[in-house]
Formats: sequence, structure tokens, C-alpha cells
Amino acid sequence: MPAQRVYAGYLALQAVLGIGWWVLLATSTTVRSGFELMPERHAVMDAFVFADIAVVVVGSAVGAWAITRGSAWAVPIVWFTAGGIVYPTLYLLGWVSFTGVGSPLLAAMVAVSTLTLWVAFQVWRTSRPPTPPRRDRPF
Repeated sequence: MPAQRVYAGYLALQAVLGIGWWVLLATSTTVRSGFELMPERHAVMDAFVFADIAVVVVGSAVGAWAITRGSAWAVPIVWFTAGGIVYPTLYLLGWVSFTGVGSPLLAAMVAVSTLTLWVAFQVWRTSRPPTPPRRDRPF
């Protein structure tokens, strides 16, 4: 199904870009300075790396693979990945609200969260069997 290829492609791209994101943060002070939550304490942003790799990168890669294989567990893994992206997005919303710092990172995370939630919904929607028409209505 062509739509499934789009969803799997998005998740695969998200996995690759997730790795690229952390490589950029580790190697480019210019990029990092634009997204840093506490410039004097790099550990604040670095604390996200393990969860990001485990949930977002691996979850996206496994979700893409499951979708292309037509696996029944594609739906829960993609929803798990979406939840793993939405949680830090909400955290960042609070962070930006209280500190006024991190708006560029929040903007990026809102975009990623929205797209991943949309993909999760579409994967769920297209995995459901069609609903038979109701016979108790005249038309």
C-alpha cells in the first residue's frame, strides 16, 4: 500500500535524522548554541540522549520496519514512539514557559510530535478492518 510506504519512510527518515541530530549537537558548537537549554550546563540537554536514541531512533526504525512487513505490532510500536516524542515536547513546553529559553528546540519538537502523532494515527486507522454499513438506518 503506497500510504504505508510513506509512513514507514517518514519513520525511517526520523530515525536517521535523530542520529544526525545528536552527532550535530556533539560536533557543532554553532548548532548546539542555537538549541541549548542551559548554555552553562550542557548536561541538561545531554540528559535526553539515551532516551532519545532508545525511544525515538530505535522506535522509529523498528516502527518503519514493522510497517513495511505489515506486522500486527506496528501500531503499538508507532504509538509508543509517538508518546516517547510527545512527553519531552510537553516537558519543553513547561521549560520554555518557566525559563523563556529553548523556543527553537520546542518549535522543532512540536513539528516532530505533530508529524509522528499523525503517522501513528494513520497507521492505526489503516490497520483497522473496514466497518460494515449499518442496516438499522433507512439510508
